[in-house]
Amino acid sequence: MKRQLLIVVCVATSSALALPPGRPVLPSVEHVDTEATTNVPFTAWQEHVGKFKFSLTCRTTATNNVQFAFGRDADDDGALALEESDFVVGWDCGKWFVQGGYDAERIETAVGTGDGQALAWTVRLSPDTATPVSVTAAVDGTPVFGGVDARMFYRKNWNMFRLTGRGLADSAESTVVQILPDSLTILMR
Repeated sequence: MKRQLLIVVCVATSSALALPPGRPVLPSVEHVDTEATTNVPFTAWQEHVGKFKFSLTCRTTATNNVQFAFGRDADDDGALALEESDFVVGWDCGKWFVQGGYDAERIETAVGTGDGQALAWTVRLSPDTATPVSVTAAVDGTPVFGGVDARMFYRKNWNMFRLTGRGLADSAESTVVQILPDSLTILMR
């Protein structure tokens, strides 16, 4: 009985460390040649963190652009400027892309278009130093961006992400950002 109680307490404690998922929604645009942007503060690191995960679901048309940018709002103005962006990922007019900052080399992949696709991104971190160990990315279950350097796509000092949408059609975006513990301790005597 004591062992079962200890396991339940450990599992409950692990789930209590998880931050609630962020679900920002872009405001509507008034003109087809403008963009909609929202900035969301978040904490990229806390003790015992083991995974940085996010997903982006959007309408993937040939004219839409929806992108996440992660970074540190260094000037504390409440908005993540281009030069403050360390990592940008998203959909751009027919291709998923990733780049290590607003002016870095872009890696692209075409996985098809349609009413909606979901990009799922997971960075596994070493629990003691929060250093990126590996990264996995998939669009609707199909692996993408294989072989990218995990160290480019996570920094524990990030405090803001920006979601931006552009295009002729409604992007119908949905996002989730999570910082999760990745350990479970079971003590048995």
